[in-house]
Amino acid sequence: MTSSPSPAALSAFLKGIEPRADVLARAQAGPALDSARLLAEVREEFSARAPKLPLAEWPLRYWGLLLARDELARPLRQAPNHPLYRLAHTRRLAVLLRLVVGLEPLGAARVMGLSETAYRALWSDAQDKLEEDGVGPAVLLRWNEAFQAQVRGGGAGLPPEAGAKPAPRRADAAIRMSWRPTRLQTGLGLVALLLLAVWVATFVWPPPFASGAAAPIDGTPAALPPSSEQAPAERDLKSALVVDPDFAVLGASPAAAWREGVGFFSWLLVRDGGALPVTSAAQVLPESANWEALTPPVQEWLAPVEAAWPTLDAETRIELRANAERWQAMTPQERLQMRDAYAEWLQRPALERAALRGRFAAWSALSAEEREALGATASAFALLPAAEQQARRDAFAALDVQEQRDWDLGPRLGSTLPGLRPLLAFVPVAEQSMLVDALQALSDSDRKALASRVAAMGAAQRAALRGRVLAAAPEQRSDLLKQAAESPR
Repeated sequence: MTSSPSPAALSAFLKGIEPRADVLARAQAGPALDSARLLAEVREEFSARAPKLPLAEWPLRYWGLLLARDELARPLRQAPNHPLYRLAHTRRLAVLLRLVVGLEPLGAARVMGLSETAYRALWSDAQDKLEEDGVGPAVLLRWNEAFQAQVRGGGAGLPPEAGAKPAPRRADAAIRMSWRPTRLQTGLGLVALLLLAVWVATFVWPPPFASGAAAPIDGTPAALPPSSEQAPAERDLKSALVVDPDFAVLGASPAAAWREGVGFFSWLLVRDGGALPVTSAAQVLPESANWEALTPPVQEWLAPVEAAWPTLDAETRIELRANAERWQAMTPQERLQMRDAYAEWLQRPALERAALRGRFAAWSALSAEEREALGATASAFALLPAAEQQARRDAFAALDVQEQRDWDLGPRLGSTLPGLRPLLAFVPVAEQSMLVDALQALSDSDRKALASRVAAMGAAQRAALRGRVLAAAPEQRSDLLKQAAESPR
């Protein structure tokens, strides 16, 4: 479903991303970096690869090429005397991806080739070390503003230092841009360790299907034995597949709409005058945290998460149980195909897997009505002549990177979020997430009215509104935003 982008689309993309890349590179590698030469080399390499890539992958691939450069990966020999350079280079990069590029944890994790949990741990550790140098949330905000000014062409150099002694730690999490694991994340961490152990075990004890003895001489696959007769290593590997977060990605159709990108089809639906879907509130059915309530076959396939099961939220338990039931219903041939797809998936480059995970996550976060509307848009798009398809891709690629990310939230929110961006600017990621949740609960007309109201506000008024909304109980936040939209100017 992809074709070569036009030179105009490539030029527009590079024009939008390179100023931010320049600031990031100089902040990561130090002011002495010859960033002009570095960006020219990355531009040449990216321009050669871009025609073969879907437009939705361009930002991820560009940042991947930039961060793979030796100049950014090597520790500095003569680091400036600045708190930023007292961080290890991986932690410095975790901070800069947030402050310079504006990536949220999932996006930054994809760029670095990490899990979101691993990125959050880096970010939290970096903040702890910066706090020891007197760099608290207020200083990080000034750094963010200084970097954004540089991106807009407002000077160069390092952001201002703290100029103060380390601030005492406070228990109120709302004043820090930090993260600590919840019970769910702790449980998922245990799952990750178990999966890692299974993965390592496959090198020590190869499963039967990995050897030539697993199939007859004619090359036809042998039928899978009953689960009770399977060798432990093979059974463990299949269990790892069923509980792997990528199980749903592996089972998705190669022609699924999300592979092109939620942002692209959300934008296309609105651009072509399609009706915005009317969404209903999703209902999460209760799912027992009692492991014994699962059937024995489901317990067998979910064995790696048995210890963490009581700590998982209901939605995760439902998803894992559905994976196990889907696997249980597969024919031996379907299981073999899924197993082979899993082996092929693990061989793909980390950036490619991260890109697909991100697109699928964006798709899964939409309501059922939005997914249906975007699926219809994708089907209509596939019927267009190749030249018209490419023209639409080029137009989307020419949008500002931030606007493209806004459309990833779906057609309803993406159509009004650009006007509400000032309300979300320069706030911690956790607070941004709470505000977006409150905005999603508003009607389309209320969001448009709020965008108009926010445009007329000064910075102090916007900050006061944010403070009131975030201080309120979650169920009251949307009402406060609605009241703000309806208040006279």
